[in-house]
Amino acid sequence: MFRVSSRFITAEVSRLLLLVILSLALSGALLVGYAGCGTENTTVEIAQGSVKGTVSDADLYIFKGIPYAEPPVGDLRFMPPQPPQPWEGTLEADEFGPIAMQVGGEGEFTDAPMSEDCLTLNVWTPGLDGASRPVMVWIHGGGWIGGSSRDPWYDGASFAERGDLVLVTINYRLGAFGWSYLGDAENGEFSESGNLGLLDQVAALEWVRDNIDAFGGDPDNVTIFGESAGSMSVCSLLGMPAAKGLFERAIAESGALNTIRSTEYAAGITAELMDKAGMTDVDGLQSLSADELLAAQEDLMEDAFMSDTLFGPVIDGAVLPEPPLHAIAKGSAAGIPLLTGTNLDEVRLWSQFIPGLLDYPIEVDLKAMPWLAEALPGPLDDVVASYESRRPGATDGDIAMAIGTDVIFRMPQIRLVEAQSANQPDTWMYLFTWPSHVGDLGACHAIELPFVFNNLGAQGVSDLLGEDPPQDLAELMQDTWIAFARSGDPNNDSIPEWPAYETESRATMELNVSPAMIEDPYGEDRMVWDGIPFDSVVPSL
Repeated sequence: MFRVSSRFITAEVSRLLLLVILSLALSGALLVGYAGCGTENTTVEIAQGSVKGTVSDADLYIFKGIPYAEPPVGDLRFMPPQPPQPWEGTLEADEFGPIAMQVGGEGEFTDAPMSEDCLTLNVWTPGLDGASRPVMVWIHGGGWIGGSSRDPWYDGASFAERGDLVLVTINYRLGAFGWSYLGDAENGEFSESGNLGLLDQVAALEWVRDNIDAFGGDPDNVTIFGESAGSMSVCSLLGMPAAKGLFERAIAESGALNTIRSTEYAAGITAELMDKAGMTDVDGLQSLSADELLAAQEDLMEDAFMSDTLFGPVIDGAVLPEPPLHAIAKGSAAGIPLLTGTNLDEVRLWSQFIPGLLDYPIEVDLKAMPWLAEALPGPLDDVVASYESRRPGATDGDIAMAIGTDVIFRMPQIRLVEAQSANQPDTWMYLFTWPSHVGDLGACHAIELPFVFNNLGAQGVSDLLGEDPPQDLAELMQDTWIAFARSGDPNNDSIPEWPAYETESRATMELNVSPAMIEDPYGEDRMVWDGIPFDSVVPSL
């Protein structure tokens, strides 16, 4: 490279050529320019020091396990994340960091190390060249108690390569470590403890703002996206003052703002946790080893009918001054285009974990939703009869699954899109309807994820989707998410024209192998719940 015979170069031309080469090197262009010479540079400089990544077979630069905050251990347990300290030498970013403390680890996906020292992130980028690409930051789900950024379903290579963008995945604190409300403790030192998971996410976004340009990303063009608890996190960030200005667009998949906790409820859960741990105050909880605190959490979860409701964000008056849905309705995210939606059969996923769920009498099925009695607009029999009238031949389990999907997922998502579209015209709603080839799962919770990440061959995907899922649908989904990340508009050549959402037509894109534009899908079901706010007052909706 740059080899020219001296017989054809004058001294003046040599000097000019040297100046050109030096200029390119200083601009960063030669970081990738020397790849053909076998001296590829995978090291970048960030605020804390040098970071060395790896290069994939697809010529993507990958950085794993970069700390975005100090390890929240010792006296920092139950405290907001602190800025990471500089390091000496070069950080070898070739291995994922430990997953956050969680009961059961990550199951079948990995035997990854687990630690309180979990506040790391990962980056996939097409180039270290100052190209100012769009940035997408993924917030994983897991019911506030599980999951991690290293899950193979969330591998960012396809996004980075297909979209020519920078993909970031992050860890955040979970369970008792991330959501224990200790705001009533003396001196107010732990007033933000109930929302540490959200504060971790904000710290990661601050890291992106300060460092992502070194990875070829544009810090002023950031889209946050997540699913399930990750989607609820996205929605919470839309109404969270500390997150303002850290992202330009948001995608929320199957999770809104109906399970955020009051301080009273959260304090009660923390009191139960202390009882399980045999402690009476914060000092006692801090004195426990990470394994001991996790064991107390596991005991608490075993006593709960639905462990997903134990932990999560708290309307604490500090991090979340008010229910985020209320803040969004007032315009807290007026400048943020939003893409959101649900899957047709969300709660059928739980039939994989509760044997016989689809065969239970409807009253038993609905015990999974203990708040339902207070949410009902009338007697349960009337609601059931309304749903049955539009589903001839449906079983009790089918009706319970339809009502459960609407109460837990679709109606809260509709309330979110109603609130946001009133302040931001670039608001878009989808309904994912491709059914699993496994049992009676249908278009269940999480089924869209392998399509969004275009990772149909990832470990465990066939257990949910079955064999030979449609690759065309994966490309359609990813192209749609990429289009939105680039412009705030999901329209692209893979789908029909998609109007923004407004409450007259309620335009919704049905995402399937043959996508279709529909208005107010299942509108009569939706109207059953008129007047129910689904606004984060837990345990009652």
